Amino acid sequence: PKSVLLLAADGTQFGLVRPSQRREVIKAEDIPEVMRDAIISAEDARFLEHQGVDPVATLRAAYRDIVDGQRQGGSTITQQYVKNTYVGSNRTLRRKVQEAALAVRLEDRKSKQDILTDYLNVLFLGNSTYGVQAASKYYFGVDVKDLALDEASPGAPDRVLAIARASMLAGIAPAPSVYNPVKDFDSARVRQRYTLNQMVLNGYITEQEAAAAFERVAAVRPVRETEPEPPSTAPEYADLVKSQLKAQYAADPDLLDRGGFRVTTALDTDLQEAVTRAAREVLPDADDPQAAVVAIDPRNGDVKALTTLRRRPQVGDEPAVDGYERGGFNLATNGLRSSGSTIKPFTLAAALEKGLSLTTRRSAPACDTIRDRAATGGVYRYCNAAGESGSSRGSLTLRRALQASVNTVYVPLAIEAGRPRIKQMMLDAGVVTARPTQANPNPFATNVTSFGLGTTAEVTPLSMANAYGTLMNRGVHSAPRFIVETRDADGSLITEGPGPAKPNRAMATDVADRVVEAMSGVAVRGGTAQRARQAFTVFGKTGTTNDSTDAWFIGCAQAPQHLCVATWMGFDRQSCKGVVGSACGGMKGIHGVEQVYGGTLPAAIFDRTFEILAEIKAGAGPAQPGPAG
Repeated sequence: PKSVLLLAADGTQFGLVRPSQRREVIKAEDIPEVMRDAIISAEDARFLEHQGVDPVATLRAAYRDIVDGQRQGGSTITQQYVKNTYVGSNRTLRRKVQEAALAVRLEDRKSKQDILTDYLNVLFLGNSTYGVQAASKYYFGVDVKDLALDEASPGAPDRVLAIARASMLAGIAPAPSVYNPVKDFDSARVRQRYTLNQMVLNGYITEQEAAAAFERVAAVRPVRETEPEPPSTAPEYADLVKSQLKAQYAADPDLLDRGGFRVTTALDTDLQEAVTRAAREVLPDADDPQAAVVAIDPRNGDVKALTTLRRRPQVGDEPAVDGYERGGFNLATNGLRSSGSTIKPFTLAAALEKGLSLTTRRSAPACDTIRDRAATGGVYRYCNAAGESGSSRGSLTLRRALQASVNTVYVPLAIEAGRPRIKQMMLDAGVVTARPTQANPNPFATNVTSFGLGTTAEVTPLSMANAYGTLMNRGVHSAPRFIVETRDADGSLITEGPGPAKPNRAMATDVADRVVEAMSGVAVRGGTAQRARQAFTVFGKTGTTNDSTDAWFIGCAQAPQHLCVATWMGFDRQSCKGVVGSACGGMKGIHGVEQVYGGTLPAAIFDRTFEILAEIKAGAGPAQPGPAG
């Protein structure tokens, strides 16, 4: 097995994927005698007597096959080693003859102990473990040389413990899929008892030792200990690539394990460092909100950077979470939260499609009402960000209302433009929302009066960056891409597996261009994200839900590089019931910000990202690597 190297776009290695096969070759002196005794008893009682082929066992197996109709293995340990290493497992007469001939020749050239050591190093023992060392670590959490040691009760070596463990491992060997202690512990125990009895018959242990070993049930329950994921400067990215590779080679996982592949991704190492540092500088404390930042190239969907801040206090039986857990929940790709006002560019797109223009004017009172039979009194009342205390803005163009995120313009505009059309346009642009369930068969419903404020649109940060990229790419959508190319260990291009998805048009070119034109005012005077202002034009939109339970800033650029950066912030728990401390509910009083809106701390992460990126490009001091995952 060979690890897969994960390379950034510039060829820098940022992670690796260990082979699913666990294999570790060890020396003869590291295999305890009890392990040798157990495997001989379970697999080949006459191993020390025959010369590679055991005529007695072969005849016995043939008799059982003819008389009882039961197939029974007659191969010696030497033959099994030859099969595993040289000739394969095809059931043909030619292969069996080759196996027997090679076994006899091998016995002439190697000692019994060397053959047994080699066999124990290649023996498949289930759950992708090869060799007794890998299996012992996986099932018991100890090196095979330490089968007699108990970490929970340190002390003198425990022979009975070693017998229990060795007999369990040896019992798995004949049929790992049948005697798999992870999937069927009872069947594995049946085979363990057989092995213990054979060890008694062969004189390796006493009946009392066998009985005592079989009673050590807890000692042989699999702990399934696996090695931690290798460190990475982009752990979330590395895990996503690993998941895609596993899916791509699901039909032939061995190819992925043995290929020594070099996988080049779209990751930009400088940008990855910038977003990682920016998020942690703006939100440095353990009780700060969670966050996810994703950067995508709008032209092709390449995911250039991705980082998350996952924090959650302990609530009841649920443990606290502080940081991304390898292979765990990814806020950027799986965190579904209300889009808030980031839905408004798509509302504008649907309105433009119906014939309205950026200069179309609409009334913008501080608050307004719409008839809604589902609302109290049959009327739905909604306001702008300032609430009831705000003042009317008079009449505003659709462009200006987008830049200032005026709810009293965009809620009725969503009805006028057609809420089902807005939804479809978002989906076509790449937005990923909650999937239907039995409890909620229509999670992205359009029959809600407050739809124009983002209600029911629970979206992921990755997909929002991708959807805004569609706007920036003149209405053409490209699916997010992580893997650019895969080469084998010799450098040859691998062509197996799916290629990049074909781009599709989500909206007309002129519609997308006019929406982008309107988004250019978000970071300038009068926009909702002046904190995100840069030397280059920023195209984007803020979004904030009721009581600041979610805050978004999605900012895009065409220079100095083509990027859409989506930043989401919020607490894991939107209610403070059962939560001790401040890490819940709405985001208020955080680092001097009275109430978090999309134009405050999320925009600050965007701004700090480009400051850090400029420092890195200019070579201003040593680069600060992101934390290893």
